[in-house]
Amino acid sequence: MAATGGSTKEAKPTLGGTKFKTRKRDEKVKLDVTSFSEQLIAGLRESGGNLDEVRRFLDNAGGQLDYRRYGEPLLDILVAGGVLAPGGGKVEGTAISPVSVFQCEPKVEAIRGHLVVMTRVLQRYKYLKKGLEDEMKKILKFLKGFQDSERRSLAIYTGLLLSEVLVPASILTSLLSEVLVKEGMSLQFVTLVFQTWLSEKNIGHVGSALRKAQLEARLTDFLPASQQSALLFDEHFSGAGLEVLVKYRRAQESAEKRRALKKELEELLDADSSSEEIIDRCQQHMDTAQLTDVDVTVLLWRCIMDSVEWNKKDELAAEQALKHLMDYTPVFLPFCVRGTPQLTLLIKMQEFCYDNMNFLKMTC
Repeated sequence: MAATGGSTKEAKPTLGGTKFKTRKRDEKVKLDVTSFSEQLIAGLRESGGNLDEVRRFLDNAGGQLDYRRYGEPLLDILVAGGVLAPGGGKVEGTAISPVSVFQCEPKVEAIRGHLVVMTRVLQRYKYLKKGLEDEMKKILKFLKGFQDSERRSLAIYTGLLLSEVLVPASILTSLLSEVLVKEGMSLQFVTLVFQTWLSEKNIGHVGSALRKAQLEARLTDFLPASQQSALLFDEHFSGAGLEVLVKYRRAQESAEKRRALKKELEELLDADSSSEEIIDRCQQHMDTAQLTDVDVTVLLWRCIMDSVEWNKKDELAAEQALKHLMDYTPVFLPFCVRGTPQLTLLIKMQEFCYDNMNFLKMTC
C-alpha cells in the first residue's frame, strides 16, 4: 500500500489470542496460618508435654511446615500458646497449644526448658533469630492483654533470652510505651527481667547489653512519670534485691556528670578563660553533681594536658609543659587541699610522663 510522503511502514505483528503464563516463582501463595497452627499444635500435643520430644519435633518439622514463611505464628505459639491478634488476644478460630511459655509456672527452672527448645530451634533455623527479636518487641507491647501469671512467665523467659544473648536488650524499649509505664506494668515486668538476668549473668554482661541498646541512661524511664527520679529508682530496685543494678545506675550517672564537666572544661580552655572562671565552674559541678575533689582534679589534669599541641622536640616539649602547668597551677589549688587529691595528681603526672617519654625528665 502506498503511503504519503513517499515512505512505507511495515505493520508490526501482534500476538492476538496469546496467553502469558506466570512463572511459579512469581506467584505468591497466600499464607494459611490456621492450617499451619493446627499442624504445629497437633505435633506439640503428641509430645505429651515432654520438652525433649517438643525439641525433636520442631527440629524435624521445619521443612514440612515452612518456618521461613510462618515464622511469626510459630513464635507466637511457642511463647504465647497461640497465634496472637493485635492487643495480645488469641486469633479467633485458631488452635491453642498445650505447650508454651505462658502455660509454665513462673519459675526459672520451669521455664529454662523452653529456653533450651528455642536455642535449638534457632541453631537449626538461623533465619528465625531476627524473627525472635521482632516477636519479643511485639509481644512486650501486648502486656496489658495478658494475665498476671503469663506476664510473670514472660518476664522470666525474657531475662533468660537476654542472658543467652538470643535477643538484644533493645527489645525492652517496647516497655516504654506510655500506657504500660503509666500503669506500672513496665516497672513490674522489667524488675523481674533484671532479677532473672542478674541471677544468670553479672552486671558487666548486663551493662554491656544495656549500653549497646542505649538504655544505660534511661533506666528511670521504666518508672511511672510521677516517680521518675534516681531516689525512687534506687528505693524500688534495692527493695527488689537488685542493689547491684542501683550501683550500676549511680556509676552511669556519675560518669555522665564527669563527661558534662569535661566538655565544659574543654570549652573554657579553648576560650582561654581565666583561672577564676575555671575554678568557679568546677565548684558549681561539685555542688550540683556531687563530684569529689579527686574527680575534679583528675578531669582538670586531663583537660589541661590535652589542650596543648606539644612540640615534637623533646627538650622544647618539656619546657613547654612546665610553662603550661605554671600557668594553670592556681586552678588546682582549691581542689588539692587534702592529701588524697594531691597524691592522685602526682600519680596522674607520673602516668602521663611515662606514657609520653619526652616528658620523663620532668619527674626527675
